[in-house]
Amino acid sequence: MEKSNVSKRVLALYILLIIVVGFLITFSYFSKSGKLFTQNPCNIVYQPSVKSYSSYPKFCINKSKNYTANIQTSYGNIKVVLYPKAAPLAVNNFVFLSESGFYNNVIFTRVIKGFMDQTGSPTGQGNGGPGYKFNDQINPISLGIPQLLINAYKKQGYTYDYSVQSIPINAGTLAMANSGPNTNGSQFFITVAKEGRLNGLYTAFGKVIKGMSVVKEINDIPVNKSAHHRPLSNIYINKITISSN
Repeated sequence: MEKSNVSKRVLALYILLIIVVGFLITFSYFSKSGKLFTQNPCNIVYQPSVKSYSSYPKFCINKSKNYTANIQTSYGNIKVVLYPKAAPLAVNNFVFLSESGFYNNVIFTRVIKGFMDQTGSPTGQGNGGPGYKFNDQINPISLGIPQLLINAYKKQGYTYDYSVQSIPINAGTLAMANSGPNTNGSQFFITVAKEGRLNGLYTAFGKVIKGMSVVKEINDIPVNKSAHHRPLSNIYINKITISSN
């Protein structure tokens, strides 16, 4: 009877061990592949080899939730909070591209000391995008921009969305890079100082909450000013992980 009980206990421990090992293997796989459920709130297929899409992605974020992004770079990690109520299109786009692996191994292509660090070009040349463009989401009234200046911007082709509550571009702000009105794609920049002159012209969608020292360290690297301030050595985004609650 005692031998039977011992055998049952050994069998139970063996089964438990198999379950634990299986869980650890599964956890490791999904964590390394970027498919860890708690870090993929939109359940987007992880496909880092894909660097071009035919259209703007399906809207998957929940504007009532809080989103954060951990930008893992070759210089260290930068943690940012995203603002879906201020710029839902930009945040949804950023979440999609991050979770799909689009930003993996993309370099910083433009660094202007005392101003900003720019990245997100899949070609590595500073002129690439995801294959589509999407509209700005800027409320100039919430930014305190004078009506005369708003009218001047409108004459340049800028259109505004008065349903959102825009955030001002201060130090540590994430904003979409563009080549004019409504030309957002995958490129974005992080400012190192307050840049009020950019308000009304660029869609701001996030802010650094940890790792500003990394942003400043990148901003201090030597660049080729005659080549659009291109860094003389490559600084990579290794991966961007999105979390929500």
